[in-house]
Amino acid sequence: MKITDLKCAIIGNAPIIQIRTDEGITGWGQIETPKPYVKPQVLDLKDWIVGQDPRDVERVMRRIRVRGGFKPFGSAVSAIEHALWDIAGKALNAPAYRLLGGKVRDKVRTYRTLYQAEVPGGAEHTPAGYRRWAEYGKSLKGEFTLFKLPSAYHSSMVRDFPNYYYGEVQTDAPFPYPHKGTMTQQGFEH
Repeated sequence: MKITDLKCAIIGNAPIIQIRTDEGITGWGQIETPKPYVKPQVLDLKDWIVGQDPRDVERVMRRIRVRGGFKPFGSAVSAIEHALWDIAGKALNAPAYRLLGGKVRDKVRTYRTLYQAEVPGGAEHTPAGYRRWAEYGKSLKGEFTLFKLPSAYHSSMVRDFPNYYYGEVQTDAPFPYPHKGTMTQQGFEH
């Protein structure tokens, strides 16, 4: 079996990848949203995987990991790996989790990221703003009981708590990754 194509489509604001094979098996993967700008990086990896056996997941991944596995492009690499496992499972008529060591639990608790722009009237990077974010999350219909908020590096901690991490403030970096560095003990204990 050989990989014949790698495609990426933006559905809503979610990049979805598709890997096709010469045996008609298709694998799917999703890049975390909202990252439509990652599509060109996905397609740049096509030449490195076409012709490879998709069931040799680690071999294929070694070919592309060296070309970028860091944020935000790591999500593209991960989506390709998911699609490869999807193909491997379909080829063996088994769910991918069987190939990865078997079932661990019957249910998996999932989370949903809440973005500042979603909150009606907005929400600041302050304790009161985070409270509004959390209240908004609790009001949403669905089965999510965990929510991820962009706090710490992406919050007012940089301004309000000097020396909370080792790193540098990047005033010109795009949302949602304005800063980089390792958190200090002071920042961890805050």
